[in-house]
Amino acid sequence: MQKKYLEINLNNNLPKVKRAIIVGKRNSEETISELELLLKTLGIETIYKMQMNIREINPAYFIGKGKLEELKGIVSTLDADMIVFDEELSFTQLRNIGKALKREISDRPRIILDIFAKRALSREGKIQVELAHLKLRLPELINQRASFDQQAGIIGTRGPGERSIEMNRRKIMERIRKLEKNLKEIEKQRNLKRERRLESENFIISIVGYTNAGKSTLFNALTKETLPTDNLLFHTLDTRIRKGFISKEIREVLFVDTVGFIRKLPHELIESFKSTLEEIKTSDLILIVVDISDSNFKAQLKTVRDTLKDLGADKIETIIVYNKIDKFKPEFFLKDNENGMFISALTYENIDKLKKEILNRIEKRIFAQNVA
Repeated sequence: MQKKYLEINLNNNLPKVKRAIIVGKRNSEETISELELLLKTLGIETIYKMQMNIREINPAYFIGKGKLEELKGIVSTLDADMIVFDEELSFTQLRNIGKALKREISDRPRIILDIFAKRALSREGKIQVELAHLKLRLPELINQRASFDQQAGIIGTRGPGERSIEMNRRKIMERIRKLEKNLKEIEKQRNLKRERRLESENFIISIVGYTNAGKSTLFNALTKETLPTDNLLFHTLDTRIRKGFISKEIREVLFVDTVGFIRKLPHELIESFKSTLEEIKTSDLILIVVDISDSNFKAQLKTVRDTLKDLGADKIETIIVYNKIDKFKPEFFLKDNENGMFISALTYENIDKLKKEILNRIEKRIFAQNVA
């Protein structure tokens, strides 16, 4: 059967699809399913999902040796190409598990980083992703250097391996400094543009939400743009700002489309994209887009709110926009969420109602400013 599969692949010039096993903690079905979707975004097939009762993290292997042996048997039986953990692994754990299982090992933060690298198109996006990748990799070299120091003891000799590690570490540090300098230059330009927008007194509305909630589709609906809105995770990495029309009576409104959020977003990515996400903090109003058709929408909404809090944008006025009612009619849900707006950005259902609510918030803000 395997030979036949290889023949079909070769005859059609198709690359072999990577087959992955996901390993997560017990009762983590939601995040494991999400990780499966992340892998699918990279063209990786999930062939098995394994939940383990992990009471204590093993510093060497993350999981205990007994569970490692169990995993080894599954990997061998299913002939998996890689194992992906739903938690962040240290470089020591990655290396040790890889040696034990003789397979490619990855984890959730690195998979998300791989997707960002694939999606980055602008100069700023590419710099941000590379910077996050290097910062994620730096502890590996520091740990390797420490290991060499321990082995050398009082002799203190520097062999070729240690010199190579030190050179790599220095190169990475130099590259990080250069990328950070480039980002600061871009940030200066962004700040100048932001100051001009604030001086123009345009009402600024940021559209935020969990990845793939339909932010870009709503952005297009409100601005009459035709920007790509593929059904992909993290389709938008670069902040996009466009004018939008709300009513004849009101001044111009600026809509800001931002990168999507997700649970367990790597700290290095948040740091690298901080200047981009700063746009949210200057908003007069935030639209939090929620995919109402997703069974995990409540947990996703919490993630978005937590991220806004981390960014210092949790005090800004918000409207919860429950999107994709073309897929799921939430009549039973309306009573418990009277402050939210139910729309379909794809079919434009209730978009006019959303515009009226936005207009209402703008008029209240103008009235409050005039009174003050």
